[in-house]
Amino acid sequence: MDANEVLKRYAAGNRDFRQENWQGISLIKANLSGVDLSGTNLRNSDLSGSDLSNANLNWASLKGANLKRTNLRGTKMPDGRLHNDLLASANYFG
Repeated sequence: MDANEVLKRYAAGNRDFRQENWQGISLIKANLSGVDLSGTNLRNSDLSGSDLSNANLNWASLKGANLKRTNLRGTKMPDGRLHNDLLASANYFG
């Protein structure tokens, strides 16, 4: 799936992207608030500056994902474990 398809589906009201393969996708500064990404492969994706507030990232694979300046307020995170060097700069606790 590419970024254009994701944004088109989201704009049409789809918030269910469970178990998708978003590996390497670039969604910089995308508004994806409330999206369900549980079980989604987000390895090496670029979500920097995006709004993922109130999203569901349970069981998502985030290894190598860029979440710099990403709004993660209210987001359910994968099993309490993250393998992401850039998480410290994400807006997770604010």
